[in-house]
Amino acid sequence: MRQVFSIPVLGAVAGLIFSAVACGGNDSASGGGGNNNPPSGGPPPAGAPTMKIATSATLGNYLVDGNGRSLYYYAKDFPAAGSNAAVSNCTGAGGCLALWPVFDASSVVVQGINASDVGEITRADGSKQTTFRGWPLYYFAGDMNAGDVNGEGFGSIWFVLHDQAYSVLLMSNPSGQPPTLYLADGAGRTLYYFFQDTVGTATTPPVSACTTTCLASWPIFLTNSTVVPSILTASDFTVFTRPDGQMQSAYKGHPLYYFAGDAAPGDTKGRGVNNVWDSLDPRVL
Repeated sequence: MRQVFSIPVLGAVAGLIFSAVACGGNDSASGGGGNNNPPSGGPPPAGAPTMKIATSATLGNYLVDGNGRSLYYYAKDFPAAGSNAAVSNCTGAGGCLALWPVFDASSVVVQGINASDVGEITRADGSKQTTFRGWPLYYFAGDMNAGDVNGEGFGSIWFVLHDQAYSVLLMSNPSGQPPTLYLADGAGRTLYYFFQDTVGTATTPPVSACTTTCLASWPIFLTNSTVVPSILTASDFTVFTRPDGQMQSAYKGHPLYYFAGDAAPGDTKGRGVNNVWDSLDPRVL
């Protein structure tokens, strides 16, 4: 059955949303400008944390600025990984920055998180932006008060970040071409499924048909923790034992793999290989 993801539109930002839609086009990395002003609240007092952890009954622990304003990641961005710098694809084009102002900490004073997880990039327009575990950070214009998380799940591509890293998250092709939504690990590496696998059920585990030499090109994905964005269901992720005795993660019964040909976050070069491999869109599984 097709699962439909939806998010209510907030009246307080309906005008901004209409403006963003009316502008049309994609949020390309070549743009610039836009409203980069964060929600009101002013800087935290000197010496106070500029980034810390808040707690929600529904979201658990999540990242906020020093004033308690929620911080988000964008599924169309590319996180930093190895020699690959983070790339923000939310620009002035299409009104993205009007809805999602950039977060730039004037100084890094953290509480409840590791300072080593915090970084900074220079955006295409020359401005600075703070990153967390490689992901560029944003506010949501519809969050009026500390503790608001109205941007969570917005368009199925905006989510808070947690003190514990996502084991699986959602990404989206910034060009607007397929895959428009797909599963990746917390570092932005695309996850795939194999059409020839036997899909697991509530009573029977999956069976992987990718063995021996196949695994050289399609390494298995395994996570022993399940931290996922709120529109995904943690119980849909399971772990099973392969015929070779190794453990492997599955999503809705589909064993999960990487593709060895993906060199950078956001690469989806494994899609369509031999017409038996594809990325996973949670809306259609």
